[in-house]
Amino acid sequence: MKRFGKITAGLLVCLLVGFLAGWNWAFADLPPINNIESSLFVPTIRITDRNGESLYDVINPESGRNITLTADQLPPSVKNALIATEDASFYQNQGIDLRGITRALWLNIRGREIVSGGSTITQQVARNLLLADEKYEQTVKRKLRESLLAYRITHAYTKDDILALYLNQSYFGGQAYGIEAASLTDFGKSASETTTAEAALL
Repeated sequence: MKRFGKITAGLLVCLLVGFLAGWNWAFADLPPINNIESSLFVPTIRITDRNGESLYDVINPESGRNITLTADQLPPSVKNALIATEDASFYQNQGIDLRGITRALWLNIRGREIVSGGSTITQQVARNLLLADEKYEQTVKRKLRESLLAYRITHAYTKDDILALYLNQSYFGGQAYGIEAASLTDFGKSASETTTAEAALL
């Protein structure tokens, strides 16, 4: 009986040591959530006339065009289109969608290559703004890191603020960063003026 107790205690110690080593391997240098603010693109300088009409945009050649919208300024059609295509359970999940990850894993196993990532909107925010140096790595470690950061972001920001981070900081092509810059670049009008079809296309 004593021998069994020693074996059990030994196994528990090994499990604990393994867990701590794994945690240290994956999360020891995880960036803090407040690093998000220092990772944001500098908005494009807009020159307007006295009536507020845009005359000229001073675009940073390194970071492209970026016009920031507040969470309240984001059109519902744009938010709904994003959630429908990227993360249907966005308002219910805690930054991680285990069902989506399982589905992506199954598709990747069936396809014998990475065909789906299963990342939530919040995980993509974590990857783009906090793990920029790792964003193209297709590793378990990076997925674990972005998952923990996504969970923390969910408890530090409102859901609408997370949407604003995603829609203001993501690259939409054509040197346009953020949904407003993308709408002006592609359609010549503000995101608030886009139709549902245009919002879905963006």
